[in-house]
Amino acid sequence: MKKSTSTKPDEEERLATLYSYDILDSQPEAEYDALTELAARIGQTPVSMLSFLGKNGSFTKSTFGVEQNGHTEIAFPLNAQQERSHAPIVVADCQDAGLRLGKLGPEYRFFAGFPVVSPNGFLLGFLSILDTQPSVLDQQQKHSLTLLAGQVTTLLEDRKKQRVLRQSYRLHREMEKQRALDRVNSDALINTTTDDIWSIDTNHRLIAFNDAFAEKMEQLLGQKVFPGSRALFPELIPADMHRAFSGFFRRALSGESFTETYCRPEKLKSGMEIWIELSAHPIRQQGTITGAAFFARTITERKLAENKIKESEANYRMLFDLSPLPKILLDVDTLEILEINRAALRCYGYEKHEILGYSMGMLLQEDEIGLFYEGIQRFLGKGVPEKINPSIHRTKTGELLQGELLIHELVYNDRKCVMAILNDHTEQLQAQSMKSQLANIMENSLNEIYIFDTKSLRFSYANRGALLNIGYGIDELQKLTPYTIKPEFGEAEFRSFIDPLISEEQEKLIFVTVHERKDGTRYPVEVHLQKMRYEGQPALVAIIIDITETKKTEQQLQELNELLEKSNRELEQFASITAHDLQEPLRMVSGFTSLLKKKYEKQLDEKGLQYIHYAMDGSIRMQQMIKDILEYSKAGRELTSMSVFSLREVLALVQNDLKKRISDEKAHLELPSQDLQLLGHQNSIYRLFLNLISNALKFIPPDSQPMVRIRVRQDPQKYHFTVEDNGIGIDPQDLPRLFQPFNRLHNKQTFAGTGLGLATCKKIVSNHGGEIWVTSQPGKGSQFHFTLPKGPGK
Repeated sequence: MKKSTSTKPDEEERLATLYSYDILDSQPEAEYDALTELAARIGQTPVSMLSFLGKNGSFTKSTFGVEQNGHTEIAFPLNAQQERSHAPIVVADCQDAGLRLGKLGPEYRFFAGFPVVSPNGFLLGFLSILDTQPSVLDQQQKHSLTLLAGQVTTLLEDRKKQRVLRQSYRLHREMEKQRALDRVNSDALINTTTDDIWSIDTNHRLIAFNDAFAEKMEQLLGQKVFPGSRALFPELIPADMHRAFSGFFRRALSGESFTETYCRPEKLKSGMEIWIELSAHPIRQQGTITGAAFFARTITERKLAENKIKESEANYRMLFDLSPLPKILLDVDTLEILEINRAALRCYGYEKHEILGYSMGMLLQEDEIGLFYEGIQRFLGKGVPEKINPSIHRTKTGELLQGELLIHELVYNDRKCVMAILNDHTEQLQAQSMKSQLANIMENSLNEIYIFDTKSLRFSYANRGALLNIGYGIDELQKLTPYTIKPEFGEAEFRSFIDPLISEEQEKLIFVTVHERKDGTRYPVEVHLQKMRYEGQPALVAIIIDITETKKTEQQLQELNELLEKSNRELEQFASITAHDLQEPLRMVSGFTSLLKKKYEKQLDEKGLQYIHYAMDGSIRMQQMIKDILEYSKAGRELTSMSVFSLREVLALVQNDLKKRISDEKAHLELPSQDLQLLGHQNSIYRLFLNLISNALKFIPPDSQPMVRIRVRQDPQKYHFTVEDNGIGIDPQDLPRLFQPFNRLHNKQTFAGTGLGLATCKKIVSNHGGEIWVTSQPGKGSQFHFTLPKGPGK
């Protein structure tokens, strides 16, 4: 290879070589953009550029990572353009080396330039990478970037060859046209061919023609033609043929030279369709069009071959596009995506317009791009498919795919390409990972898990938790059967018990039994048993839950319930006895106070009578309080005798008991129109409604007429009741303590009561499994809400 020198003739020759590529001052091109982007990826730098050394400075053809304004000058360090070795120039830190990189700015500290050298040894420019941070390149990166710089030269050479070929082709076409015109003008009557040759004047009359044309016209028209005859016979030829040739004649006589291909039914022999290629040229004499010459040849065989090729291409494209395997067609040198099928678009999540023309790098992890490119370069020229495995791919959403790529080398639109077919293993790997995780979870589960054969009933598997709890080793356990560790079962009983599972009458069995450990101790278990396949054979899997603690807890709860029930009975008995014992002296106090008033009323002054009134009133209130305490203690005790009863019947009893009070206070009571069947203790529900309606009648402003409305609605699980009044309402801060026993919001002079009515209501609702609450606004009334569960089948 010839090396450049600093002499003037060599520089002129170098510039001549550079200019021959017609690269300076040209527009950006995708091939070079792809190279600079790939250079930046390989060098792991943010900026790369391709620059050529012109006569008066450098011209940047392509950049990556910076804006390109046409002429971006760069002063290469160490007078790189004078370097004769054409070796790569790498400066780890330009600041330490005391260098500047031209107009690119002081922020660039790392520089690496890889010479672009012509085949005759002249330095054309550099493929450079830059970074704002000091950096280094390993040998693999340098080697790859040197290869990329060589690809630039290859692109330049291909560019020059294609330009020369195009120029040669244009010259050849012009010469062919001229020769054809000369042949037509000078010798239009060539009778050594079966193709039709004829010429016409401006009046569409024949000037000359060859024998082949004369024979076909005679067969078509049934008469001979002569010079001067009409060239078109509308009454003797098909209308479509007449229209077509009239158009051809007009075009040629207007000065147009053209070649047309058309298809028409053959009317001469077989009746089959034939394809004709017609060439037309105007005839000029001293610059004036005096006629036109035509040349027609039959190209049916060629056209059929072309149609078969097109059909084959269409079938191939259909197979490519509809293939279930993701397929991508790539340019060998730039990795540009030229074609991609539907399966690949679905796999990567892109639309076709989002991916065509871009680099394959957008579908790969960054550290995979260089390896992929090197893998393709090693594969080229071998003539056999090759796998690149493994490969990590990236979808549009950022998800990763893993699989192997099968690479085929081919030519597409005169470009060297490879077909990459993705065999996606992502789901298989995920399934294997999931299977491994599930196996790990099962093995390390604290619950016991056993698998045993459906015929011999011998254990084939037991997890770690089972072996630890049962006390056997796996080798020992595999000689045993499930009924061996279940003392309550013999073989016949156990086979009979699991027969519904084996015959698939049932999907699973759940039962409680006892297991016996190796050391003879026993513990209660809950067994979940179902049929499955294990290592290709029918088997039963048993998941065992040790319920020792559950049994202990149940026993403790049962003992506590018994103690609580006993305590409640004693408490109720105590309350009943206490209330009875308290009522007797109260009756005596009340009775003797009444006698004292009756006998000495006229002898006592006003204060004495007032004292007697206080004593009588206190005894009456004490009796009411004892009555309410008894009622509160009994609330819920009767729930052991629950029954189904009518809501309307209960409300009728309440209305009858409050009839006089409702009449005296001129109250309006609105009851639900529908009747419901309730499940519970009827007398308790009666007391519930009685207390709520009594309160609604009681807490009414003076001179107001009570309005009480009972509403009910329901959902699939419960009834929702509302008792609404127009009373004095309740202050929001009093709502939390409203249902507490002995809680009074008003003094006894304003509203009588003991403070146990609402507490009794809450106890009744809670014992029936419902909830009770209140909404209210002072001065605007209250709404007492409570729910009662529906009975079975409601």
